[in-house]
Amino acid sequence: MLKTYIFDEANKKWIEEDKSLLYHDLCAILDEERNIIYLWNGPKSSQEKLKKGYGLLESLMSYYPTINFQLLVLKKKVPSHIQERIDIMLYEIKHEDKKDYYKFSRFISIRLYLIFLLVSIILPIFSFVNLISSLSWIKIDANFEIGAEAYNNWLLISYILIVISLIFFSIIILIGIIEIEYQVIVFSLLGVLVCGGLIAYLQQGIFLFLFQEGSSSIYYIRQNDIIEFLIVVALGIMVFEIPNVIKLISSIKIYRKFVF
Repeated sequence: MLKTYIFDEANKKWIEEDKSLLYHDLCAILDEERNIIYLWNGPKSSQEKLKKGYGLLESLMSYYPTINFQLLVLKKKVPSHIQERIDIMLYEIKHEDKKDYYKFSRFISIRLYLIFLLVSIILPIFSFVNLISSLSWIKIDANFEIGAEAYNNWLLISYILIVISLIFFSIIILIGIIEIEYQVIVFSLLGVLVCGGLIAYLQQGIFLFLFQEGSSSIYYIRQNDIIEFLIVVALGIMVFEIPNVIKLISSIKIYRKFVF
């Protein structure tokens, strides 16, 4: 038969407890069949607490005057029947830890979140790759040359990709609200705000640049203007890409067994 006691450091005494155990507890497990007292010092407990509890074990053993107990401090190797009792008493705190670790409570939410987030991260990158293709336009002196229709299509492709990304980030915000996952909400809201700003920026169309003399059906844009434009867009995308990429990686590590 096993009996368990928790050391009350404040009152300097051992208290019988057979239901719950915390990581900062010092626990004495009495094995009356084997005449052994096992001392379990929790991972968040201190060696000082172990010393105090160990020194006051005589008061505990006084309840069993006819038994000569052997004292063992548990380290790496723990007898199976003792480990089972410890696991049972730690169940409640482990269950709470798991709730804190797993923020999402529904499989469908996890899958939708990861899919939408992955797409929301990839589309702005494709959008920027499309914009950076401007560096391959025909160069004339210090200017780039681009046809009016090609210019409009160039902006339209990136515009559409950013709009889709904004929609997906909005959906992710709803998932975060449903699951009460504040980090998801904040990072996705950041994506919505920046994507909204980029959309407004790209909507300027022909007013994005000061076209050089001679522009009509063919636009002449200063190379420095294009480079400055790309830097502004890149910085804007990085503002929400970096935290969301980090969140995606951590989410995959946490929820991979529910997805793959």
